[in-house]
Amino acid sequence: MKTYDINEVELRLKTEPTVAYLTSGASMRPLLKTNRDIVVISKPQFPLKIGDVALYKKKGVDRLILHRVIGIQPNGDYITRGDNTYHKEYIPTGDVIGIMTAVYRRGKHIDCAHSKGYKFYIKINKFFYPVRWLWYTKIRATLGKIKRLLVK
Repeated sequence: MKTYDINEVELRLKTEPTVAYLTSGASMRPLLKTNRDIVVISKPQFPLKIGDVALYKKKGVDRLILHRVIGIQPNGDYITRGDNTYHKEYIPTGDVIGIMTAVYRRGKHIDCAHSKGYKFYIKINKFFYPVRWLWYTKIRATLGKIKRLLVK
């Protein structure tokens, strides 16, 4: 998410039902593209569900993160990951300050709760994750090593 003052976002979510911000970063691609898409963030309704996109503060990092909930720990904390990343993050419930409820993409409104296309995207993204993980973390590296050996 674009660098916004964390306190401003938290304050706005306490006084307004929703806030909208332009996105930045590549972790939620292909769903969200930097400086193109606008996300609508609402106050979180706990407990979050797997598939929800949480906006949270990450300890030691002075910015907000927008990632998908992929698991819930026994203590109620969340496991998140960007749609375009390959590592998990463990987020205490108290760090979650909002949830993505809609996206404006090229001017088109996508409701995260009711859009059939959005729900289909979540399923496809989850289904192909193991293949993407294998490609980016194992196969590409191996092909790169082979290429370097052949070029010598």
